[in-house]
Amino acid sequence: MDIKVLLDDPSAAIVKQWGGLDRCPCGNDIERLVEQLKILIPAIKAQKNAKQLCAKAFAPAKAQGADVAVLKREMQQISAALSTLEQQRKDAEQQLLELFTGAAAPAALLPKRFSAAAPEISIVGSIEIAAASAADAAYWDTYVEAHPRASFYHRYAWRTVITQAFGHESFYWLARDDSGAIRGVLPIVRLRSRLFGDFGVALPFFNYGGVLADNSAVALQLLEHAAQAARQRDMRHLEIRSTQPLGTWPARTDKVSMILKLPADSAQLDAQVGSKIRAQINRARQEHAEVLTGHLDLLNDFYEVFARNMRDLGTPVYAKRFFRIILEAWPTQSHIVVLRIDGRPVAAAFLLGDRELMEIPWASTLREVNALNMNMLLYWEVLNFCIARGYPFFDFGRSSRDSGTFRFKKQWGAEPLQHYWQYWLADGGALPELKPDSPKFKLLVACWRKLPLFVTKLIGPPIVQHLP
Repeated sequence: MDIKVLLDDPSAAIVKQWGGLDRCPCGNDIERLVEQLKILIPAIKAQKNAKQLCAKAFAPAKAQGADVAVLKREMQQISAALSTLEQQRKDAEQQLLELFTGAAAPAALLPKRFSAAAPEISIVGSIEIAAASAADAAYWDTYVEAHPRASFYHRYAWRTVITQAFGHESFYWLARDDSGAIRGVLPIVRLRSRLFGDFGVALPFFNYGGVLADNSAVALQLLEHAAQAARQRDMRHLEIRSTQPLGTWPARTDKVSMILKLPADSAQLDAQVGSKIRAQINRARQEHAEVLTGHLDLLNDFYEVFARNMRDLGTPVYAKRFFRIILEAWPTQSHIVVLRIDGRPVAAAFLLGDRELMEIPWASTLREVNALNMNMLLYWEVLNFCIARGYPFFDFGRSSRDSGTFRFKKQWGAEPLQHYWQYWLADGGALPELKPDSPKFKLLVACWRKLPLFVTKLIGPPIVQHLP
C-alpha cells in the first residue's frame, strides 16, 4: 500500500482493504495517523524553508563582521526540530503501513489510555496556567481520572511520593478556563545536582506522565508555560515523556513499552507462550522454588535481589525507602512477587496496577540462577498473578528497540508501544544523555560492579535520585 494513496483518500483505501470502515479492525487508528501526517508534512516543509533562510543569512552576516553565534544556535534549534518532525513522520508512516499489512497490533490489543484518540474539545474564552497545590489535589485527580489518555503516574499523590523519597522540588501546572474548570495538567519534577545538572522531567523514574489536556492548543500552552518557568529558573532542559508526539520540540524515539494482551486464564496463557518458553519454565520448576506474593512483608526479599542485581549491572540502586513509600501510598495497587530457593530469595518483581493495566517497573534475578531460567518462572508467575486478578493487559516496561530486553519481552507475545520523549533545550544543541548505560559512563559502570554490595546501598541512592 502506497502512503500517498492513503493520504489522498484513506476512506477509499479502507473500503478496498476491508470493505468499509465498519469492518476495519483499526479504522480509528488509521484516521488518527492520516490526520497526524497531514499536520506533519506541511510542518516539515516549513522547517526546511526556515533552515534554508537561516543558512542564507550566514554569508551576509559574516561579510558585515557580525557575530554568527545567534545564527548557529538558531540553526541548531531548527535542525533539531526538523529531525524530530521527520522521525515522527517516519514513525507514523511505518505504523500506518503496519496497520494495512497486519503487522501492528490493532487498538483492541492496547489499553484504552494508549489507543484512545487525543481529545480536541473546543474551549470558549481564555486559558490561564497556574501552579497547583495540595488544595487542588482532588480537582486534579478528578480531571486525570476522566481523561482518556491519563496514566497512573498523573495522579497527584505521586508528587508526595517523589518529595518524600527524594526531596525533589516539583511544579504541577494547571490550565483553567474562564469558569475555573480544569482543562489540562502537566506534572514536572526538578532534578538538580553538580554531576548531572539542573533539569525537569514529566515524570522521572517512571515511563509515563506527560501533558494531559482537552485539546492540543491547551497542551502546547502548558508546555510553553513550563518552558518559560524553566528558563526563569535557569534550568538546562525539560524532558516530557509521552506516547504521542506533540508540537515541534526535539524528541527521542528509541524507547518503546512492551504491552501484552492477557488471556482469560492460565491454560490459555500456557498455550499462548509456546513450547520453547514452556520448556524453560519447566526447567526452572525442577528447582522447586517457593513462590510468594505479598506487599510490605516481602520488601526486604525484593530489595536484596534488586540491589545485588543492580550492582552486578553496574547501576546505582534506589534506596529501600523509595519502595516502602510507594507500597504505603498505594496499598491496594502495589504488589511484590518473590521466588525463593532453600529459603533464599533469588528472583523478585515489583508490580503496580491501575485500571486495566498491571505494570512491572522493577524486576531482578540473581546472576547465579540465570542458568536455571528463574527469570522465566518469575514472569510466568507474575502473568498468572495478573490474570487471577482480572487485569486484561500487562506492561513489561520500557526497552530499546531490538535490544536484548526487547527480544525477551517480545517472545512472550508483547507488542511495542512507541515512546516520544520531547525536549525543551535552554540553549538548543544536542539532546541530553543522562542514562546509566550511556557510553560516557562506561568506566564508572565497570568500577561500580566491583564495589561491595553494602557500599552500593550506601552511595547508590544519592546518585541515582538525580537520574531520571
